[in-house]
Amino acid sequence: MKEKSMLKNEDGSILIVTVLILLLLTFLGFWAHNTTVTELQIAGSDKSIKTVFYAADAGIEAGRAALGELKRTNKGNWDRLLKGEDITGHTAGITTIDGIIEEGGDATLRDVGQATFTLTVRDNDDLDNDDTVDSDNIIILTSIATFGDARAQVEAYLRFDDDEYEQEHYDASSTGVAK
Repeated sequence: MKEKSMLKNEDGSILIVTVLILLLLTFLGFWAHNTTVTELQIAGSDKSIKTVFYAADAGIEAGRAALGELKRTNKGNWDRLLKGEDITGHTAGITTIDGIIEEGGDATLRDVGQATFTLTVRDNDDLDNDDTVDSDNIIILTSIATFGDARAQVEAYLRFDDDEYEQEHYDASSTGVAK
């Protein structure tokens, strides 16, 4: 009987090839899993950022409508709002833009889906050295929305001429963190 040399013996080689292929497929599986998790985090973060931006933008629209109605009701209402005084034509004690929007309603008007927004109003630099008096009919409306770890701020300069108001300028910024 002839003896086979160990180098020419192919017994068990298929087992080694199979183990190597399984090892390769395992690494590919781990890589695919990690890539999928990362992509899902990116998509979730993108969704959060878009959600807060649209909520902040909705706040600007609600604030624009309320400020336009305030100015049409009484030309001095923007000054009263800036001073924190009672607003003419509204329930006593309403001194903020949020109070105007929520008058007669509930606090859910400030919710946009799962995000929430808050509004602030301030006078622009109209060179009168008084932040509580609007001398040029331009006011700055800021909406800040939050959703999870994401936050967006939208700012609009609103100008009122006669019975109309228009948007002068629009700035936005946002932050978001993947969960």
